[in-house]
Amino acid sequence: MSFDLLNIGKQATLSHQRSLQITGNNIANVNTPGYVRERPVYNESGIGQGLDRMQVERMVDQFTQRQVRIDTSRASFSEAYLDQARRIDTVLGNDNGSTIGAIEDFFDMMHDANNDPGSLTYRELLLTEGENVAAAMRDMSGWLENQNEQMNDRLELETDRANALVQTIAQLNKEISGNSSKKQLDQGTLNTLLNERDEKLRELSEYVDIKVLDFSNGRQSVNLAGGQSLIMEDGTFNLLALRGDPDPNRLEMTTQTQSGGNTINQPVDIASLGGKLGGMVAYRDEVLEPTQYKLGQLAMGFADAMNEQSRLGMDLDNELGVNFFDLANTQITALPYTASNSQPDQTINVRLEEGKAAELTAHRYEIRMESDTEFRLVALDTNGRVIGDQADYPLETVPTDADEWVGDLGYGMEFNFATQNYAEGDRFQVNFTQNAASNIHVGLTRPEDIAMAAPVRATEGSENSGGGVMTFTGMNSVENFFDGDALDDDAPVRAEYVGFINGEHVLSIQDPDGNELGTFSGTNMNDVLANTVDGGGALLFDPPDYDFNIAGNPDEGDLFDVEYNTNGYADNSNSLQMADLQREKTLRRNPVVEGDKNMMSFNEGYGRLVSDVGNKVSQARTASEGANALLEQSTNFYESVAGVSLDEEASNLLKFEQSYNAAARIITVSQTIFDTLLSSTR
Repeated sequence: MSFDLLNIGKQATLSHQRSLQITGNNIANVNTPGYVRERPVYNESGIGQGLDRMQVERMVDQFTQRQVRIDTSRASFSEAYLDQARRIDTVLGNDNGSTIGAIEDFFDMMHDANNDPGSLTYRELLLTEGENVAAAMRDMSGWLENQNEQMNDRLELETDRANALVQTIAQLNKEISGNSSKKQLDQGTLNTLLNERDEKLRELSEYVDIKVLDFSNGRQSVNLAGGQSLIMEDGTFNLLALRGDPDPNRLEMTTQTQSGGNTINQPVDIASLGGKLGGMVAYRDEVLEPTQYKLGQLAMGFADAMNEQSRLGMDLDNELGVNFFDLANTQITALPYTASNSQPDQTINVRLEEGKAAELTAHRYEIRMESDTEFRLVALDTNGRVIGDQADYPLETVPTDADEWVGDLGYGMEFNFATQNYAEGDRFQVNFTQNAASNIHVGLTRPEDIAMAAPVRATEGSENSGGGVMTFTGMNSVENFFDGDALDDDAPVRAEYVGFINGEHVLSIQDPDGNELGTFSGTNMNDVLANTVDGGGALLFDPPDYDFNIAGNPDEGDLFDVEYNTNGYADNSNSLQMADLQREKTLRRNPVVEGDKNMMSFNEGYGRLVSDVGNKVSQARTASEGANALLEQSTNFYESVAGVSLDEEASNLLKFEQSYNAAARIITVSQTIFDTLLSSTR
């Protein structure tokens, strides 16, 4: 009996001593990240045999642990997104030095200059404001490009950190499952490795959204939420990688798999990437790049509209106007998909179709070769998907001349297929407006060069007897009736009122030599030259370079003349048209929608740019607050099971101390009994 008591006491004493050690270890690691509290589990050995071997249990709720990883990934995504996006929101919200502020100052000065169009002082100030606009565009575009470069650097850094965690977890998998050349791990060491692996998995969930699967050998496989494998059961692992194809400055996430000595890159589903990496990529796709494209569209739309109107005017030297802004450096080269295109050296150049910037949209485009001689130009959304139906984008023909440019596609761009070595399936990315604002400069160097006057003016014949008045209403071009800085010999420069015949006014349109170019008859006197028709009813001037109206009651034989506006220093006709551009809708919203409702003014375009970023930041802030609240809730619930409670451990210390003392008393009693038995046999 005493021998049985001695064994029972010994086993109980050792077990309760181990319990005290476990409790002390819990207290010591109360602040250790990832530590999971342990508790002793006692098993009865059998009737009258005391305790069996005591086991140590890690207090882990796997379901809550999984939820913590999910919430960690979601919170990290929102935090990374918000941290980046609010920087742009702050800059755009500052009116000082903003692009639209510079544009408004330019138009304000234009209004001042219109009051005295011959003043060199006002012209000099207007030229300065134009330079301020170009500088504001370049500064903002440069800042956004810098943000993109910083994001790429940070994306590479965070990817390296995530890969380091992947490698660590894979190594811990091997250590946990054991190795044939090593002895079995003791329970304490195993629990330490399990704690470390769990913490590394939690840290990895900060970078990407992961799914973890347990195996009977103690190992765990790790997959991205989109399904791509990171860590396999056999101990092998794949690393995350960044590559830019076709744009080396637009890094895309892949997983790298080694197969037959080759590295295979598998694209990662960005929509389900999650974590810091997913938040940064989503910020780039949804905030940074759209802001760049919208700024580029605004810059190109403003500069091209000003250039087009400037070319329709006349400067102080009596010369036809030239471009106000220099857009020569906005030409780009389309980016080939090198991994899939048929040839390694392919070139397609892209430039603005002069006067067609109103057809541009704030989107990335793609040239898709349908054959070696035909292509489609399609617009892409932020996720790289075609906007609308690809079949809605018409087939276009590749020019056979390598120097030829093809335009009139309806998107404000011209294309030069320079290398002529294309095949069906080849694709090219067109990022025309992304950095366009960085390459705009003022083209004029002298205030005299600002074309504020119209190049033509209207006069009435000195011998007219009627009350007809001819007024200039606008310029359409200078391509048909101008020869250098003068009207050519075939220009329609005179309208003679023939009379009121058969209920209609009849005008004779004549060239400088008095030769009749055609007649116009109608019930009203408006838009004479714009509507002049020949006897067959076809437009004689399509389009006319200039438009005039004749109002009032002219008499038969009255003459109305058009002449080059030589020395029209006080004329502000063209600069008034320039000033009106501030309110005109010259920016296009959607690439697959037509009509005035799809157009915006400069202010509306910039307002959309700012509001879109603001809305994204507001949504991200709300999402971040919600994600952090969920993470706090799941973490607290997890800690209530796995975390160390000092109050509970203090209570356990007392309990296990008493149990230890009681077990030691069993040994003492057994010794007393044994001594008594020995004494009785003497």
